[in-house]
Amino acid sequence: MIIFNHALKRILAQPLNIFVIMIMPLPLIFIPSSDNIYPNGFYMYGLLSLFSAFLLCRSIVKERSNKIVQRISAAPISYASYLSGHLLAYVLILTVQAILFTLGLKLYYSDMNINFNMIFILFFTFNIMTISFCLFWNSLFRSYILSYSLFSGVASLMALASGITMPLAFLPNSIRNFSMFLPTYWLPYGLEVLYNNNTSYVLLSLIILLIYSGVFLLIGSRRRF
Repeated sequence: MIIFNHALKRILAQPLNIFVIMIMPLPLIFIPSSDNIYPNGFYMYGLLSLFSAFLLCRSIVKERSNKIVQRISAAPISYASYLSGHLLAYVLILTVQAILFTLGLKLYYSDMNINFNMIFILFFTFNIMTISFCLFWNSLFRSYILSYSLFSGVASLMALASGITMPLAFLPNSIRNFSMFLPTYWLPYGLEVLYNNNTSYVLLSLIILLIYSGVFLLIGSRRRF
């Protein structure tokens, strides 16, 4: 709990975090919709989730580069406790973000027949995946600046190719077949099948997102220094 509280206080003490995580979702609610899919803001939330998770994981990268993790290894706190405390704080913050965003969608689109409970579950599971992915991504770099520089381009391309910033229906079949291997694909896919009332395929989307989360977490947590 000490690490969890410490990580939570660090997040809330930075105005940029509050703005990006709590305020930035609001404009997405009002993005107009296209035909035969949910409003585009539902999908664009995936891109915001990616960058929000990356912003939250910044503290782990900086503590790693400042050798703080090495000092923790000499303290009566295990690395597992240190990492889990941070990750739980990140999950809590993004869960609050997803709740606020879903409530905003429910208020604005109250006239539409939408399963907002399932929408929230999709957002929540996708957030877990983005946190795990950002932990994995940052484990590949020693410098946060280099990590961020490359992440901005890679995340934008992933969002474009997987149907977050461009509807899946507009993607050529060749690109869509490739994008199925991207973890970001499974949020737009889940929203698409939910729109078509194929709830069993929504479960498939959730399972695949959790599998990706586990893989990224296992790989990313191995890097300590």
